[in-house]
Amino acid sequence: MMNKLPLVTNQFLPDLCRLPVVLAVLLVTELVVIIYVLSTSRLGGYNWEQLSLLSLYAQWIGILSTVGLCHLRPIINRLSPRASSGICFTWIMLVTLATNTGAQWIFHSGDWRQWTGLWLSRDLIIVGVLAAICLRYMYVQQGWRLEQRATQNAKVDALHARIRPHFLFNSMNTIASLISYAPEEAERAVEDLAALFRASLSQSDVLVSWQQELSICQAYLRIEQQRLGERLVVDWQLSKVPDDFQLPPLTLQPLIENAIYHGIERRPETGVLLIKSEISNGLLHISVQNPLAPISNSSAIPEATLAHGGGAEAPSDDNRNGIALDNIQARLTAIYRDPVTAEDRATLILSSDTEHFTARLTFPEKSEGLFFGSEQGEVSI
Repeated sequence: MMNKLPLVTNQFLPDLCRLPVVLAVLLVTELVVIIYVLSTSRLGGYNWEQLSLLSLYAQWIGILSTVGLCHLRPIINRLSPRASSGICFTWIMLVTLATNTGAQWIFHSGDWRQWTGLWLSRDLIIVGVLAAICLRYMYVQQGWRLEQRATQNAKVDALHARIRPHFLFNSMNTIASLISYAPEEAERAVEDLAALFRASLSQSDVLVSWQQELSICQAYLRIEQQRLGERLVVDWQLSKVPDDFQLPPLTLQPLIENAIYHGIERRPETGVLLIKSEISNGLLHISVQNPLAPISNSSAIPEATLAHGGGAEAPSDDNRNGIALDNIQARLTAIYRDPVTAEDRATLILSSDTEHFTARLTFPEKSEGLFFGSEQGEVSI
């Protein structure tokens, strides 16, 4: 089971093995060479031979440095930022030393007597300054990432603390309505609620397994079944979900509660609550569908609030369900949004037709695809 999203103490180096990063290194290296050649060329002329030779020389330094740091990354990211910086700087200097030595040997046709320390010293100074600037940038960026993760962890914790009392409040209201005419059912409902909260409050995970979330929903539906009797029919249409699938706790239950409150409870006849899950294209889709209440009593959520990936506002006579829906959307954004592209990989979409209201949740099938707290959430250089 995945517990709190890890607040990684050090992720100094980004993933340098990715093609976009390699191309970026090549491009920046070439730009530096062009600027250098421009600064040393005479007015009205441009030394293309010098550009080609320096480009070949500088690209070797850039490629070898990148490849080496890519392979050393697992070791470097386990060390402190100061030690990580030292290893990176040392490796780049060693690559520059080796490349310069090879370049002088080729340039002087293997005559070591013409080897000069001035050429080496100049290149070590230039590369050292550029490396120090890049390493300082990565150090500052790492501090920003850690600060963002700490803020997001605190935000998710606050959202969890907000939704649990909301769930308890609504469940207790349901039990209170049973006491006067069905005390035995109310007692069983209290036992269900106690078991439910023992499981729910004993952990403070950002993500829980699909089976844990399903057990919470089933316990809640048993409570509502005792209150509504034959007026509530639950149709489970669940496809096979991987055992290791993770999602935020108390994500599906508020949608079920919303469907009962706004649909089933306000209908005089039997209402079917459809809960469906399916996996397609690497995404898990969960939908909760309820029949609309009669127009005279309907408190269905206005169409203006049914926005893709946005929150929903509950009816004005009772805002508690609107709070729950807004809370779900806020947690999905905090946990699954890519901080670089602002892409939401998990969404809550609300829709309705003439007969039904539907809430649809979409999650990435693999929990390790999270941007928050994962290496994919790093800002690339």
